[in-house]
Amino acid sequence: MSGPLTHGSPESVGMSSERLGWMRSMMADHVESGRSPSAVAVVARRGTVVLAEAFGIQRPGGAALEVDHVWPLASAGKPITAAVVMSLVEEGRIGITQPIVDFFPELRETGNDDVLVHHLLTHTAGWESAQRTQRLVTVFSEGQLPPAPEGVNPIDHTFRWLAFNPIRVATPGERMDYDNSHYTLLSEMVRRVTGDTLDAAMRARLFEPLGMDRSAVIVDDATRPHVVRRAPGLPFGPDAPVSFEGDDFESADSGAAGIFMTPMDLAAFGQAILDGGTYDAHRVLAPSTVRSMVTDQLPGIPAVFGDSELPRASWGYGFAVRQARAFAFYNGGLPSEHAVMHPGAGGISYWIDIEREIVGVYFEVVTKMSQHLEPISGIGHRLQDIVTGAVDT
Repeated sequence: MSGPLTHGSPESVGMSSERLGWMRSMMADHVESGRSPSAVAVVARRGTVVLAEAFGIQRPGGAALEVDHVWPLASAGKPITAAVVMSLVEEGRIGITQPIVDFFPELRETGNDDVLVHHLLTHTAGWESAQRTQRLVTVFSEGQLPPAPEGVNPIDHTFRWLAFNPIRVATPGERMDYDNSHYTLLSEMVRRVTGDTLDAAMRARLFEPLGMDRSAVIVDDATRPHVVRRAPGLPFGPDAPVSFEGDDFESADSGAAGIFMTPMDLAAFGQAILDGGTYDAHRVLAPSTVRSMVTDQLPGIPAVFGDSELPRASWGYGFAVRQARAFAFYNGGLPSEHAVMHPGAGGISYWIDIEREIVGVYFEVVTKMSQHLEPISGIGHRLQDIVTGAVDT
């Protein structure tokens, strides 16, 4: 399938309307009970959208949530950043096994000469994870962060300062330690190679060819009224230590956590991955490139996530590749072993089940999460299992 996503009945693509109805009911109850103010889902199989539903409100005191409202993807945007990097790899402008100091001479002689682009894509540069150690909070509370230069976005400044001042804890390639710094540097690499913003590269290389007309890294004035908002007191709300609200976050050029997108736009990107890099006759990546993104690039490499140590990282170029080890609240238990995914903080759930030809998108505003950003109040993991169980043939 290489055409655009179309709407059709579940039965036309071998799925059960009754079972998908369980998903609608669960989402409606989730919002009506007050466990979340906003929830939306898009499910497609074999290029046919079989469910597109929204419940709740777009913002506190605002209008009803719609499927085409715009959400901050948080870390779920990392595969999209990886896709832009891989498009430059295809052109020979970035080498996967190229040392990153070729792009960042300021990192020479800092113990990072042997870090490759591969290590950034797979979070294996050997650096301490600021998410896991709460370094970001420490940097702010102890005043370690120098003031942002005039005219520089403070969010970009913070992430870049951390990325250019990494703390080494392992040899590159020895283990995976998930951290935003890897994708902050990949974003900067795109800027230095193209001579423009990451936002411009994404629009030209992905958003415009795939018809993703409400996707952005830097949110413009026309899009801003359509962005989903959180209430004070909620995770990532306007009064949170790290907030998804406001001009600073929306004008940051961050490929680590700053992409905004509608559920349908993200489904279109997922369909392009499922179809080997082509969507609606527009090829944005080669099939071989897509295979490298969805294939485990870290065989035999362990990983550290939060307080957990895993014997197998199971990570591609941008995507997490499904593995036997389960993570609380994040992923369902029924998607196939050929499923890839990448959650995002605050309630973003997104997966591509290559074996079953499913693209699933579920966004909600979470009301409770753990210290490691696990969506304790979320239902995305259960919805993945409902969708998978709805497949008849």
